[in-house]
Amino acid sequence: MTSAYIHIPFCKHICYYCDFNKVFLKGQPVESYIDLLLREIELTMKSSKMQTIETIYIGGGTPTSLSAKQLERLLKGIRNLLPFIEGNEFTIEANPGDLTAKKLSVIKEYGVNRISLGVQTFDNELLRKIGRRHTAEDVVKTLDILQNKDFKNI
Repeated sequence: MTSAYIHIPFCKHICYYCDFNKVFLKGQPVESYIDLLLREIELTMKSSKMQTIETIYIGGGTPTSLSAKQLERLLKGIRNLLPFIEGNEFTIEANPGDLTAKKLSVIKEYGVNRISLGVQTFDNELLRKIGRRHTAEDVVKTLDILQNKDFKNI
């Protein structure tokens, strides 16, 4: 089984506990990163004998900290470059509160069918202590939005 992990290192906010490769989104060369990431995928696929990618996972950082337009460029490029079977697992990480209607439409349009939602706890005091910006109530609202947009794998 061949899978692809695609790392988006940008975050709107850096949580205290996080040790993943990440940088603050503001002021970063996001457009260049997306261009070079897609170029790397293209070059890798040209030199590879991979016929099919079974699963795609976009993690970070926070991939959904990108704008809807940036997400569209990224997802369109990934779908054009990777030999992916429609209906297989295609995951994107998201934080509660990052998912706008436009971003969800883009995510859905390009076949993302699983959302990995960054919920560390439903204890608002603990969320504050670890540097998370959302509340337990934001998680519930985000889950409602995802279910209303027909995302079943959360």
